[in-house]
This record gives sequence, C-alpha cells and structure tokens, in this order.
Amino acid sequence: MTATPETDLKPLAPLARTIAETVRDTPIRLGSPEGAADLVATLTVKVAAYVGHELGPDAKVLGEVQAERDRQDAKWGEQNHPNGTGLNYQRHLADEERAACDAAFRNGRGTWRHVLAEEVAEANAESDPMKLRAELVQVAAVAVNWIGAIDRSQA
Repeated sequence: MTATPETDLKPLAPLARTIAETVRDTPIRLGSPEGAADLVATLTVKVAAYVGHELGPDAKVLGEVQAERDRQDAKWGEQNHPNGTGLNYQRHLADEERAACDAAFRNGRGTWRHVLAEEVAEANAESDPMKLRAELVQVAAVAVNWIGAIDRSQA
C-alpha cells in the first residue's frame, strides 16, 4: 500500500515501529499456517499492549462512557439542546460550590461529590461556548477519575 501525498503517517510511526519489530523478531515458516498464526498472535499481543499504553489506564472507563453514549443515541437520536448556562444565579451557585469544596477539603472532609459538584456548577455558570467546553472536559475528567477510584476500591 502506498500512502497518498496528503496522508500524514507520522503519528502512527511508533505503532508502525512496533509492527515492524514484531515481524522482524517473530520466526515464521513461509507457507506454514502455524507460522502465520504465530505471527498474528504475536502482532495482536504487541498491538494490544501498544494501544493500551497509548490510551492509558482510563481506557476501560472511556469505553464504557462511549457505550453509554451509543445507547443514548440509539434511544434518543442526536441531541442538540441549548446550553442553558451562564445565568446570574448559576454564577452565584458556582461560587457557593467552590467555597463548600474548599471548606470541605480544608477541614479534611473533602469528597469526590464536592469536587464534581464544584466542576458542574462552574460549567453551569459559563456562558462562553469555548470556556463551557473546557469546563465540561473538567467535569468529564473528574467523573472518569471518580469511577476509577471506585474501581480501585473494589479491586
């Protein structure tokens, strides 16, 4: 396969290197089904390890989030609601949640609920779409981190 001039394969260079090293280092007998199976098995393991390393420890949780998004889309279709954020009372609530979170952690009682409530309140207070997006990324990051903490505590 030849890449077209506009195809940028540089981001895939580490993966290509992993595949090339696996092909180079895996002994196979040409024309042997067992040899091909060995190569495929070794490639599968190496590529899975590479992908796991690239996706990081939250890959399982993010996969669950994507599966839930797929279920929501299947049930409700694409959703395009107004943001409904940036109102004065939402800014006041964000200040209250921030103060409550700070106080809870200052007093040694801080919880994931405090952190997530603060992030959600800050997102609700934001009227600028790009700043809202950044806040929602923080909400998602805290939620994923909290799920990871639950998973670790159950292990």
